[in-house]
Amino acid sequence: MIRLFIWICALMAGSVVLWAQQSFRVPLGATWTDQLGGEDWFPSLVRYQQINDEAGSSDALTMLKAEAERRWPLRDKFLAEPRNTLDSLYVWKGFQGNVMGNSVPNDNDIAVSTTGYLISVMNTSIFRYDLNKDSALGSISLHYFASPLGINAAKYDPKVIYDPIANRFIIAFLAGFQSDNTHIILAFSSSDHPNDPWYLYRLPGNPLNDGLWSDFPMFALTEHELFFTINHLMDDSSWQTGWRRTVIWQIRKADGYAGDTLLAVLHDTIQYQGRLIRNLCPVKGSTGFYGREMYFLSQRNMDVVNDTFFLVRITDTIGSPQMQLQVWAIKSPSSYFFPVNAVQPHVTKLATNDSRVLGAVYHAGTIQFVGNTTDTATGRSAFYHGVLRGVPDSMELDFRIIGHSDLSFGYPNLAYVGDGSPDDQRCVIIVLRSSSTVFPGFSVMLTDGQGQYSALTSVINGQSYHYVIAGTQRWGDYTGAQRNYVTGDRVWVNGSFATISHKINTWIADIGLEPPASGVPASAAAQTQIKILPNPAHELLNVWVELDRPQRAAFELVSADGRFYRLLLDEYLRPGRNEFSCSVRPLPAGTYILRIRTQHQVLAEKLIVK
Repeated sequence: MIRLFIWICALMAGSVVLWAQQSFRVPLGATWTDQLGGEDWFPSLVRYQQINDEAGSSDALTMLKAEAERRWPLRDKFLAEPRNTLDSLYVWKGFQGNVMGNSVPNDNDIAVSTTGYLISVMNTSIFRYDLNKDSALGSISLHYFASPLGINAAKYDPKVIYDPIANRFIIAFLAGFQSDNTHIILAFSSSDHPNDPWYLYRLPGNPLNDGLWSDFPMFALTEHELFFTINHLMDDSSWQTGWRRTVIWQIRKADGYAGDTLLAVLHDTIQYQGRLIRNLCPVKGSTGFYGREMYFLSQRNMDVVNDTFFLVRITDTIGSPQMQLQVWAIKSPSSYFFPVNAVQPHVTKLATNDSRVLGAVYHAGTIQFVGNTTDTATGRSAFYHGVLRGVPDSMELDFRIIGHSDLSFGYPNLAYVGDGSPDDQRCVIIVLRSSSTVFPGFSVMLTDGQGQYSALTSVINGQSYHYVIAGTQRWGDYTGAQRNYVTGDRVWVNGSFATISHKINTWIADIGLEPPASGVPASAAAQTQIKILPNPAHELLNVWVELDRPQRAAFELVSADGRFYRLLLDEYLRPGRNEFSCSVRPLPAGTYILRIRTQHQVLAEKLIVK
């Protein structure tokens, strides 16, 4: 079911470049505790002009999307598809995480400790979970989490990462959309438990005082430092036309874990042959950290067609006299493409933004990376998977576009799942997917890093189409993926799925190379059915639920606008077909949602009462 294009690329000579540096000392701003007190109002702001900027005919993104669709129109199914050569992945566990308010896109990221604590972030909340007790630890808004800092601007673009050496978490997100109120918020956990105190820091979003604000953070860790990249944008401009530079922040992470003043360095003017490099993606380590240096990947993400990637390396720690910034241009004999938007079972499409690198992993001299693109054979949105071998001395790039005869793809990420040996380059790729007949959800697939792939494994299917704003829908800017540092052969992922009320919630899943010990098949969500008869209902309704395992299930009524109405029953269900009935006489006439919530999934079906 997967279409591949294979390109082998030649390396252009690398060079040490001149760049600008500026040092900062950032004092501890505040400490957050779970006993902070006060009410969490979960405020969120939908900036329609920015979010739906494809509505403007003069917008840069609109013109690029139109050009891509003109060059590669949507075509019927192609016949020739390669054989899937690797065994499919298995879903060990899956459950709902963050619940969407009114903010889009979803912006998912995930981090899981070796001691069994999980943090999932999205716009605009932080969800915490105890895997040892299989229970939620609560959900808080980014606004409430940052409240001790006294920043009232809108919060967005959250990222979370786990440090397996220090056994700590780091959360980063942004505040403010203008140069006079832009902030970068960094939070370091004081322990491995996400409900213990956090040390909060406020970095300047306009650090060079030149009228720009910070957008779209991406980060990775070395043994001693945190690296994250930020785009600087002009006021009152979109991320497409307002971009002026991408910078790198380098921070000594031990200071943050101790709640001390942060020592930070800002790297600016990162360029190749006089042209600034845009949207740098830090390259994470596979099983941990890979050295004192940090690699970054980028390309010309706003070009309709291009064939060049850029590898950037900062060679040493803060204060080292040997520190250099090196840049390589890696040119392909074939191209990547600006992504067309994805389709869904609705008149609106799903935004795929641009072709920037969205995730990258380094293992034993090889960097694997992924991003959005177009499958020119079908005219559908797809994703690319690059394998850059021989880093940094004798580099060769194996580059493939992965598309599908029916599905549209978007926002891939990846995490290492191999055994740690130099030759084992296996990674799990997560990707959002949708089609004209498939509601927005996400899938995973396995690659061996040598040109072989598994079939897609569905992790969560959407319950309906996605519709929050007029025009093109924002279904996510990124997804989360992290290696399970305990087992090694599993990966934690989180992404978005469309709910029955047409919003986007977060789904969290544990993905494995082998089936669970219980022999449970891959996806419980895909093998569960719910049916209501009669519908519309007048007096009595009957509900049939088919499960593949015993589960405790809560039968809930929800109003059409998503508000909880009543718990009808909370009971264990057996594998196979279960029948539930109840009277609808107490209900006023109208439209409701019957929701069946288990520890593994949430099922929902529209119910009309007359």
